[in-house]
Amino acid sequence: MNYPRRQQYRRLSRAGRAALASVAAAFLGLLLVRACFGLPGGLLLGAAVVLGLRARHWLALAGRSRVGARSEDEVRRTLAPLQEHGWRLCRGLRWQGDGDIDSVAIAPTGLGFAIETKTRTYDGRHLGRVGEQASWLGRRRRRWCPRSVLPVLWVVRAGRVDRYEDGVLVVSIDRLVPVLCDVATEIEGGQPEHLVGTSVL
Repeated sequence: MNYPRRQQYRRLSRAGRAALASVAAAFLGLLLVRACFGLPGGLLLGAAVVLGLRARHWLALAGRSRVGARSEDEVRRTLAPLQEHGWRLCRGLRWQGDGDIDSVAIAPTGLGFAIETKTRTYDGRHLGRVGEQASWLGRRRRRWCPRSVLPVLWVVRAGRVDRYEDGVLVVSIDRLVPVLCDVATEIEGGQPEHLVGTSVL
């Protein structure tokens, strides 16, 4: 199970607990108000409203996590054909930072790709994060990736994207597999440096 899916279930659990507590507080508050205990009843009704808002908050966050989980599932399906050509694939690899590395793809030549998945948008923080993940993977899993590790940010809801930004390969779903294969072939040729800062094609 990938990290966004686990996060989705945790947030749903929190939403459920907050909703149950809200219902219980509202029920007890109404009972107290009807029994002429206005102040404690009113306090419980106020708490019910706050808990209800918290439940809605966690439910909205769970929805965002569900979108991320679906995107990572799409990455897995897209990368799966590479295994037939000797590539090794790993999902949800824990690392020293928060969360996990969404996907790791290792070419038969030993070149690794640390892949961060974004549904539509990204910014400099995301580029920096996947760069850190690739550096960590290259240091801690050198036996897996003896030819080094390149950071990849995959934008799921985009098309015809294949470029480098701040040393990170940014690529869309329709270009992911061919671009990874092209880059692995280029680096096997011994001169990857000319790719950085340019379009892959």
